[in-house]
Amino acid sequence: MNSKAKATADREDAEVMAAYRQSLIEAEKQGQDSFDKTVLSLSGGALGISFVFIKDIIGVGAIVLPHLLLAAWVCWALSMLAILVSFYTSNRALRKAIEQCDNGTIQRGPAKPSDTPGCEPPGGYFAKVTKNLNLAGIVFLILGIAVMCAFVYFNLLQRELKDEPKQAEQSHAAAAPNADPATDTDTTRNAGKNSR
Repeated sequence: MNSKAKATADREDAEVMAAYRQSLIEAEKQGQDSFDKTVLSLSGGALGISFVFIKDIIGVGAIVLPHLLLAAWVCWALSMLAILVSFYTSNRALRKAIEQCDNGTIQRGPAKPSDTPGCEPPGGYFAKVTKNLNLAGIVFLILGIAVMCAFVYFNLLQRELKDEPKQAEQSHAAAAPNADPATDTDTTRNAGKNSR
């Protein structure tokens, strides 16, 4: 193979790899957008469901361990905040990566920053912050769900314990006949004594 054919093949390979790389970048961006939206929706939905649980299940009764409910709400709020801030930092990371491409300071490949002086990973600091915020968003979502499960468990348990004596009274009252024979006998005796 001559050098001209080899150069053409190398150029075609580079174009194919560049197109493939671009498709990976688009897929990653779409995946990240979907992840962010999903975590945001789940956190907001969990917050809404907790309000319904309090209104419809607990009702006007006393809430057991309200600090667990508050902790779940705080976790979900922090989850939503982390994801919302990650939208901003992700945008800044993309802008930074574009600047790095324009300046030739973007790190290529898995090289260490010390291997390429003046170069840094794509997106720089903002890419790291975005990654950490996304992680925080999912951690706070899961933590909020776990705390809410504990809150639901203790409140349903309390409700069940509170309802047990009422159910026992109702079942006792239903099992007892309408007229107690011992009382009827005593009443009959007393009536006989009064008539004499």
